[in-house]
Formats: sequence, C-alpha cells, structure tokens
Amino acid sequence: MHRPFRAGLVAAGLLTTLSGCSPEPEAAAPVEAEGYGQTQQGERAYDPGAGWSLSWQDDFTGTSLNTGAWNVLTSNWDPLLNNCNFGTGELEFPRAQNVTVGNGKLVITAERTGDNPTDSHCPGNYRSFYSGRIHTKGKVEGRYGKIVASIKIPPGYGMWPAFWTLGANVQSAGWPGAGEIDILEWKSTEPTWMKSALHWYNGGNADWGTGASRGVDLSQDFHTYEVEWTANSMVFRLDKDFVSTATFNHNETEFQQNHYLILNLALGGVWYGNPAPASIDLPFGARKTMEVEWVRWYQPGGSQSLGLTNAGFESGMTGWNTWSPNGTAAAAFSETYNGGHSGSFHLTHWTSAAAYEAWTYQTKTGLASGNYKLRAWFRKGGTFDFARFQVKTCGDCAAAITNLGTYGNYTLLETPAVNVTNGYLEFGLHSKSPAHNGSNFIHMDDVELIKL
Repeated sequence: MHRPFRAGLVAAGLLTTLSGCSPEPEAAAPVEAEGYGQTQQGERAYDPGAGWSLSWQDDFTGTSLNTGAWNVLTSNWDPLLNNCNFGTGELEFPRAQNVTVGNGKLVITAERTGDNPTDSHCPGNYRSFYSGRIHTKGKVEGRYGKIVASIKIPPGYGMWPAFWTLGANVQSAGWPGAGEIDILEWKSTEPTWMKSALHWYNGGNADWGTGASRGVDLSQDFHTYEVEWTANSMVFRLDKDFVSTATFNHNETEFQQNHYLILNLALGGVWYGNPAPASIDLPFGARKTMEVEWVRWYQPGGSQSLGLTNAGFESGMTGWNTWSPNGTAAAAFSETYNGGHSGSFHLTHWTSAAAYEAWTYQTKTGLASGNYKLRAWFRKGGTFDFARFQVKTCGDCAAAITNLGTYGNYTLLETPAVNVTNGYLEFGLHSKSPAHNGSNFIHMDDVELIKL
C-alpha cells in the first residue's frame, strides 16, 4: 500500500526486484459465482483448515472501535514515517469520525469535502476527501501465520481499499526496510482482481506482486482476503479457494519479524496514475464505504498471543517495567541498543558500575484459561549470579524459569508452561550480577506469548 508497483508476474520461487507501480496478473477465465451481489450478506463463514488455531480476532461487536487493539489516524501526515499523503499521493484526509463500528461491522467512510484539510506538517497539501485509516502498531503485532479479513470494498473510479501490514520496526528501519505485506489492494479498472504485493529493501526498493481473480466484481459483496505467511513462503488467497497466481519464496529478514495490521480506504494517488480530484467517482453529498466484518490471525498448532506491547523493543522501553529489590536496577540499566535479533533494537541487561539485581517484565491480563509459555531470542556472555527467562501467574507466585546459558549468537529459548486460571501473566528477564564486569551482558529480543 505504501508504494504500489506495476510489473509482470514473478514465477514461483524467483525473487526479482521489480519497478513501477502494481502487479498485473495474467487474465483468468471467469468463474461462476452464483449468488454474489444478489442477496443480503450475512457474516462470511471461514474455516482456516486443519492445524490452525485462532490467535487473535476482532469481530467489531459493540458500538465503538476497540482502541485496545487499534490506533486511528487523524491526519494526512504519517507520524511513523514522517511523510505527507503516505508517500503515494493519496487524496484523502483520515479522521476519526469516518471510522465507525456498528451492526457487527467496522465501517470506513469516504466523502468529498470543500474544507481543504491538511496537517500543519504538510503545508499546501490540501486534501479533497475525508476517509479513515487504522492500524495495530504497539497493540497487535505478530509474525507468521494466516491473516484473514472479511471485507466489502466500495465501487467506483479512484477507490483504493487496502488490508496490509508493516514491520513493527518501521520507525527505526524506515520504508521499505521494515517490510510490507499487501494482502488486498483493489482498483475499479480491474474489478475482479485482488492485488497482493510485497516490498522490502535489497540495496534499494525491492518489490514482488501477484493476485487472484474470482471472475466477479469484488465490490458487489463481502469476500475473504488472506495471506498464509511462513518463514520461507507466502501464499495469498481470495475466498480461500482462489489462490494467487504465484507463491513468494523468500528469506528476507523484513519478513522474519513482527508486523502490525492496517486497514484503510484511500482515494486516487499513484495507484490510479495520480488523477485529479474531480475525476474521482465520489460527488459532494455521497459516501462510499469499506466494510469489515472481522479480522483474524491464526497460528499453526498452538495459539500465539499477538497482544504484547513493544515485543521487539523497537519503541524503547514502552510497555516494559523494571523492578529491583534494593534500588540497584540503575546499575543494570535496561535499555535498547542497535543490533537486535530482528529490527534495530533489543533489551540489554549489563553491569554498568556495581552489583545489581533487576527484573524487566511485562504483564498480560484477560487471558483465557489454559497453558501458556514464553519464547524469546537471547545472546549472553559473562558471569551472573543468575540469569532467568521466566513467567508467573501473580506477583508473588513462584516463576516457571529457564536459566540462560552462554550464547554467542541469538538463540531461541522457551520457558516451561504455566497454567493460567485468573487471566494474568507476568513475564520477562530477571538477572543478578555480583560486581561490575564489562564482559557481562544479556540481550533479549522478539518476545512471544504462546497458548498451548
């Protein structure tokens, strides 16, 4: 979504840097789709298939957006990337009143305006439309799995609905260094096609694109749009059974880290060749809507919680606390340094001046009853009284502990499983060192909570 491109399809397994603006899949024979666009849509049923467990979902119940999961953008300036009009020349100004929840749906509404809104960061960039844009950065972030949404997109020239992800380290890595997964992009000139794309950095902007066609105008009904993302491949699907024309086989680091979700309804911009606002099919007084029934994130086997705050430490110590029994935590100042397992940063425990003990932790509430464990990546050197990766079900409870060894390279570790009955977990890194030693260090990154 950030920078769409136009290119021929890439054969499965071939990674090629492409130029231009958007994937142009080969034409496909129309597919019979009896009933589409002819009846009132109930909730679109979806079965992820055997071996998948639901990790996180939003069914948009109630009358307001779940701000525990979503952030609402209220500007044509992107504070995460510090750019105007999202780097794509879009014609809309996102605002909160154009994002509503009701009747079991999220509704993002676009409308023409004569107010000429723009952000103070973007002088002269007056926008011709209001619309909406939401994302889950810092609230729902995860890696791999099956990401799916049931969406009805709006018809008409200039409509650019999108369901996509960005790497959680985007503020430090920038674009395209953080990586981008475009699950759904649509435009009126190719109404039967779900367009999908990937963007990353490989000595410059690298792009890959594919798509899937159902043989019917997708704007006439709800459809499910998904990506199945593993450590070495991505497959995009429309309505589950319509598979994209190519599979992305990869090993890019941008797609080995946590990403967050984005839903937005853009208008015009580079996707349509930068048309004039007057040409957009949205007259004064009319409204176009992008409706979303649900968003779901599945993981293979066990269910992985995606609600950890700042799990990769790309936002400093946001979401994390540090406790010491004797005020010595400052001696083991817990901060982030360059050189993370993924992204640019990680947590560090080290002895800066004197003996210390420190417990850097995060808490999670409202968990379903069941068994859980933690995973994280570690490097460690030097001698400590103890160094523990641990999880516990209350502040005074005994912890389930994995004692850290010495790891020259990042190594994935897990805690033992704990049983949650009260919905609460407290987890993180607990270490103690007897004296200052410059060779003593522990690095922790990419923390994940797993439900078994």
